[in-house]
Amino acid sequence: MLIFHGCDKKGSWADDRVILISIDGLQGEIILHPEKYGFKTDDLPHFSRLKNMGSYSGQVQTIFPSQTYPAHTSIITGEVPPVHGIINNRPFAPESNFSDWYWFADSIKVPTLIDKAYEKNLITLSISWPVTVGAPATYMLAEIQSTSDSVSTLDLVRKYDVPNLFLEKAKIRGAIRVDKTPKDYDRDLLLHQLFLDSFKRYRPHLSLYHIIQTDYEQHDFGKISPEVKKAYVFADSLIGNILSLIDINNLWDTTTLIVTGDHGFKNHDKGLNVNRLFADKGWLTIDNNGQIENWDVVCLSSGGSAFVRLIDSTNEAFKKDVQLMLAQQSEFELFENRHLIGMLSSGDKEDFVLLAKDGFSFIRNNKKPYIYESFGGNHGGNPSEPTLFTGFMSAGRGIQKNVNIGQMASTQIAPFVSDLLLLDLNCNAKPINVSINNN
Repeated sequence: MLIFHGCDKKGSWADDRVILISIDGLQGEIILHPEKYGFKTDDLPHFSRLKNMGSYSGQVQTIFPSQTYPAHTSIITGEVPPVHGIINNRPFAPESNFSDWYWFADSIKVPTLIDKAYEKNLITLSISWPVTVGAPATYMLAEIQSTSDSVSTLDLVRKYDVPNLFLEKAKIRGAIRVDKTPKDYDRDLLLHQLFLDSFKRYRPHLSLYHIIQTDYEQHDFGKISPEVKKAYVFADSLIGNILSLIDINNLWDTTTLIVTGDHGFKNHDKGLNVNRLFADKGWLTIDNNGQIENWDVVCLSSGGSAFVRLIDSTNEAFKKDVQLMLAQQSEFELFENRHLIGMLSSGDKEDFVLLAKDGFSFIRNNKKPYIYESFGGNHGGNPSEPTLFTGFMSAGRGIQKNVNIGQMASTQIAPFVSDLLLLDLNCNAKPINVSINNN
């Protein structure tokens, strides 16, 4: 049922709804065994409550490459990257030093949950979900970031919010305060306040919400540290606010809450800059600012994986030279793209795909040497590695209580949500094996 309040569209609290939350970099093992990561019993009380209330998994296999933008797109399409088209965080654009990201929804080649909800005339709310700029959401603050000094990130976000002045109206109501581009925890707090205010005000049928700071801390400090623990406790508190909102409004009979992640994490202590190898061979040029020029072969680094492309793939002699040079390195595994099938399938234009060995990470910084000291956490590699598994927790309408689902795939979430909201999403993945009762 749709309600019109002034010019605003609203759902009804009596309607069925799904809240789909992504905690960026959510490690599956923290769902199953938080004590192994130094968490005390009461550090993550809302994670524990969700597990007890519903179904959960700490063995969610993500996609390849196990990166944020491809994974979030798989979560809302039920397809793997070669099918949905978001094959990396960044388009393959060496002329811009790979600075842009896949911000825009028109890059997605298949229907999303947002598309199907729009067809059903449902109210959708999307807060900082990747690859949604231009998507047909009813209310949206899209994820986009400035890559130049000519425009601020805040101005870009205002430009693409839906409806026009969505962010400013929330500010005028006093729901949020934003005068400059927020960062780190301030950014997540702003997004959270906007989500809570919009959810209460518009009563959406489908809500997508992305919590980010956990990813940043794990990149900087590895899989576990005091800083990472703080970020998880913070994310847990945000989930607690949403649980309280559902409690206060007595929405559990109509609401399914899903909390998941996009990938896990691996630690590394050395970075790899493959483009430096190519530059030393004279196969590309790196200027004083680290920009790539005049390339015959170039590499897009993606943490646990890297993607190598020749400007002329028909030059078999040069391709063999590149392959031989790469095969001589011991820090990664080398694959011809045409030999990668199944879960490790990538885009159709890469000539070679590299998988970093333990302790190494491909990093996009062309000013660095080929190998250099760089401690932190990474993802992007083989999604079948358990350390890259993410988590899943769900409770409310249609969800069995206190059930460990076991191993599942992130692509199963979209058809699961589709079944809950009767969206008729046609995708290759099957829904999660949890009994659903929509009555």
